[in-house]
Order: sequence, then C-alpha cells, then structure tokens
Amino acid sequence: MGTFELNSIEMGMVRDAEWILVKNRIIDKVYGLFGALQQAMAADPVIARLPEAQAQPAKISRGEQYLGLPYVILDYPRSFSRERIFACRTFFWWGRFFSLTLHLAGESLDAHRERLLRLQGALAEAGWHVCVHDDPWQHHFGEDNYRTVRSLTPAQWEQLMRQTFFVKLAKQYDLEEWGNMTAIAVAEYAALLEMLKGGTD
Repeated sequence: MGTFELNSIEMGMVRDAEWILVKNRIIDKVYGLFGALQQAMAADPVIARLPEAQAQPAKISRGEQYLGLPYVILDYPRSFSRERIFACRTFFWWGRFFSLTLHLAGESLDAHRERLLRLQGALAEAGWHVCVHDDPWQHHFGEDNYRTVRSLTPAQWEQLMRQTFFVKLAKQYDLEEWGNMTAIAVAEYAALLEMLKGGTD
C-alpha cells in the first residue's frame, strides 16, 4: 500500500466532517477567549501603564503546524521592531497547554537586564521558567527549551542574563484551566511586570 493510501482509522476520519467543524468552533472560541483576555489586560492598572500597551495594537494569530498541532497566539502588550522586542505572548497549543510568556530582546532587554539579574529568587518563588534555547520562537517546555528558574545556580542565572540576546520567562497551564485563564493571565502578567519595574522585591 502506498504512503498516500488511508488506513481504516484515517478513512473513518476523512469521511467525518463533524470533528473538523468542532475543531473550527473551538479555535473560534480561543479567539473569543483571547479577545476577552486582551480587554482585561488593557484594564489592569499595571499593564495599562506600560508604554508597550499603546505601542502596537494587540494581535491574535493562528497556525496549524507547531510541532504538528494547531495553535493560537495573543501578543499584548507588544512592541516588535529591529531595535526591540517586548511582548506578553499567550499561547494556546491544541492538545497540550496554555502558556504565558514575557519576551524581551534588544533595547527592551538592555533596559531590564540589571533588574533581571536580581530577580532570580523572586522568579523562582513565583514558579517561572526561563528559556535556555538559542531559538526565541520555540514554545514547548522540553528541557532543551525551558528550565525552571529555581533549577539554575546563581552563576548559571547570571551567565544567562548577561550573555543572551533575548530572555523569555514563561509558565504553562493545563487546558482544563480554560475558564480561569483570563484571571490567571492578568494576575500573572501584572505581578511579573510589577516585579520587573521594581515594584516588589
């Protein structure tokens, strides 16, 4: 049998349109969820005060093939340019998880680098992960991409903060948190951003 032939499970699925229609409805609901999340973030006093909250409009995008699975991304607040990246990126990955990520690069990272050096303990206590990969556009939580901040020695943390050209701090949440994600994301982003600007130590 050629590789293009369908097995019995594949034939059953290709003849069943309903599961695709259900999938499309779910993706539409993720867009609705992320739209509500953006509005809630814009109403939060910590997030609303950020220059990046007005820098560029929120963006929701989607794709079908991140490691073979559909995904949806909300970038807000966001500021993407050749000189800087500052983005709160909320990620829905089909069959896997939601994640919250703060992505800093260029001038945005330089402005916060010294503060980040002093935040390892607070970030570890809050349960954040840090990206250790050299590709900033990977979202999975494999050990080659993210490690818990708590797992790094102070020397490793300092080396990472001083030598990297980007920093990504992230958390992941089970898809069963669907109904709680707006409240979770607003609280987590606000606490992290307050920490980053020096509001808490």
